Amino acid sequence: MDLDALRFANFSQLGEAITDWTQMAKKLETLKSDAKDNLGGKAAKARWAGENATVTRTFVEKTAGEFADAHTQARTVTRILSDTWDELVSFRTELTEAIAQGAKKNLTVRDTGEGSFTVTMNIHPDRAAKGTTLPEHSQSDVDGLRDRVEAILKKATHSDASAAEALRLIVDQATYGFSGADYADRDSAAKAVAEAEAIAKILKKDPADITPTELNKVNGTLATYGKDPLFAEKLATSTTPDGLLKF
Repeated sequence: MDLDALRFANFSQLGEAITDWTQMAKKLETLKSDAKDNLGGKAAKARWAGENATVTRTFVEKTAGEFADAHTQARTVTRILSDTWDELVSFRTELTEAIAQGAKKNLTVRDTGEGSFTVTMNIHPDRAAKGTTLPEHSQSDVDGLRDRVEAILKKATHSDASAAEALRLIVDQATYGFSGADYADRDSAAKAVAEAEAIAKILKKDPADITPTELNKVNGTLATYGKDPLFAEKLATSTTPDGLLKF
């Protein structure tokens, strides 16, 4: 993430999106309850026969279930967006404070594009007006400011990228209908994706080169995340059928 992109970011549209998704989740919760109690409930109590028993009843039950999945997906999207908004706003505040503290020592941070930046003096002592006293700074001050800004941008980039990846997988895993993926926050969704990426790297290795430790990690991770929708989606799209069969 570029320095200026975070420093001057306007998160109002993201805030509006969160509001929209929050309202959508509430409406879908009402529809979910109605579909379960009325549509699904009546279907369960009805006496079905012939084609209606095998076709219509199944359709009604699946339709009722889709409302539940729609609510779950909307709620998960809302949580991911909300967590990301909180983090990015916090990182922007942290960045602004770091730049302000650097300015007190005659240091300025400039965006040079493509994720890079420079830390330089605001006014060179040789160009200062006569009688003007400039704040002193050492090379450690320059390095410290650079490292602090770099760390903030790294965290912001991870927050933004992991949220985008999680949202994309949630949508992609359900070609038809809605995803039943339910996550309490952005971090738990990102964790599932990261675990899948780690296992995919092991699966891409020659089986003869896989260590007992790596094999134990595969088994342990599959036991923990085997039924996780995002984990399954990411692992499936990060490995090839031939590679998996070879493993």
